[in-house]
Amino acid sequence: MNSLLARISGLIAAVLLLVGVSGMTQPAMAQAEQVSDQDKAVHYSLYYEDFKNQNFQSALPNLKWVIENAPEYPRNDDRNFERLIETFEGIAANAGDEATAAAYLDSALVWYDESVAAMKETGIEFNEVQWQLRKGRFVQENAELLGDDIPSPAEIYYEAFEMAGCELDPYYIRFVIDDVVRRGEKQRAVNLTDEAEACYADNADLVTYLNDVRNNLFTSPEERMAFLESRLEQNPDDYEIASELFDIYLDLEYREEAAELGDRLVEMQESARTYRRLGELHLQDGDTERAISYYERALDMPGASDSVRRDILYNLGIAMQQDGSLSQARSYFRQAMEIDPNYGRAYIAIGDLYATAVSACGTFEREDRAVYWLAVDYYQRAKANDPSVASQADQKIATYRRSFPDQEALFFRNWEPGDSYRIDYGCYSWINETTTVKAP
Repeated sequence: MNSLLARISGLIAAVLLLVGVSGMTQPAMAQAEQVSDQDKAVHYSLYYEDFKNQNFQSALPNLKWVIENAPEYPRNDDRNFERLIETFEGIAANAGDEATAAAYLDSALVWYDESVAAMKETGIEFNEVQWQLRKGRFVQENAELLGDDIPSPAEIYYEAFEMAGCELDPYYIRFVIDDVVRRGEKQRAVNLTDEAEACYADNADLVTYLNDVRNNLFTSPEERMAFLESRLEQNPDDYEIASELFDIYLDLEYREEAAELGDRLVEMQESARTYRRLGELHLQDGDTERAISYYERALDMPGASDSVRRDILYNLGIAMQQDGSLSQARSYFRQAMEIDPNYGRAYIAIGDLYATAVSACGTFEREDRAVYWLAVDYYQRAKANDPSVASQADQKIATYRRSFPDQEALFFRNWEPGDSYRIDYGCYSWINETTTVKAP
């Protein structure tokens, strides 16, 4: 209770003292004409002596007189208004309680705007941008006591940016952008980064910061897609933006957009990776002709790593298989295996080719089913060379073993398990490989 009474008493005292100050009118030239130079000098000298010695309470009455009657004295600059605000701050700093301090700080904030209006009317020379920046710093430093019903420092600094444009220190626009990001105003943050980049394009550190802000604003693929689309519209020749957007289109199954953008990408800058991804796109859409064309162009690109070339060759094999060119498909799978002898996917792909050939030939006689022996050989080699495909290989082995020639077939053909057997007849002549007879 005693603490509450003390705060109320302090607030009443502050209000009583501020009645005179808050009632101060803006300076009027008619008043100034009636004031003698001696009066101006006396009041100025009296307040300045107290102000200099930090006797702010004593300085206030004479300072108030100067503001009302001779605000431009002695050199037509803003010193008296600056000191008025500093006086309020000084009294607040020496106040015995927060309520009194808050009352004086509130008056100081009011006089930031009143001072600018008064100086404009009186013709005093001052830098409005600097006054705006000082107001922002004042609010920053005293936000706790000023309460919530005040403009944010970021809003004040943005007004300074609107006044000064590109002449403003970039620290302030960074402050504004950080505040907008904290508030979750993503589109406004993008707009501000664009404004700042237009101003400070030569400031490498700031440009890096702006790019980081933009890149971190949108995290979900859908949000990032919309963001990158807007960036690409503004920068249609930006390869990095186009490349990332292309990948997002593919990931989100925007196939038409990906195909169109992919063609633009290779016009900007040819790369094995882009051709490969375009090949994958058209292969998934069943357009094997275009897929093969893109894969072949990817292979022709210099500088591709072995792993990239291996994957391109593997995909070319898949495209050829879908196109019905089984022998050519096997050729590409073999080239992939030459680059990486442990590439299990290629072994499995050749096994699948041979199983597909059986289905294509369509008779399922003893000699047809014997091809499954060779297919299983490749599945066995796949799991032996690449443990990552072992589970897939085992499933295929189990499936095709059930289709091996049965015991009766082995008897009539005089096949003994373990005997060498060559697949090079009929529609399997292109295979031309040797396997071993396997028990049912």
